[in-house]
Amino acid sequence: MSTAHESRAGPDFEKLSVEDVTLEPPRSGEVMIRMAATGVCHSDLSVLHGRRAVPLPLALDTRESGVVLAVPA
Repeated sequence: MSTAHESRAGPDFEKLSVEDVTLEPPRSGEVMIRMAATGVCHSDLSVLHGRRAVPLPLALDTRESGVVLAVPA
């Protein structure tokens, strides 16, 4: 199993944290990617400031680049 850092937001979005998590191998239709770069965009800030309602849990940011580490057999 691999481990990774995962950013999480509290229920009121006032507290953002980075936690270590254990990753399961990717399943059918998934890939494992090592993130090389990521950013924050205006839609992320809208969520954090309560101007855009979204269901929880969620992963912020939709603009990443990385390297594929694993693909299911």
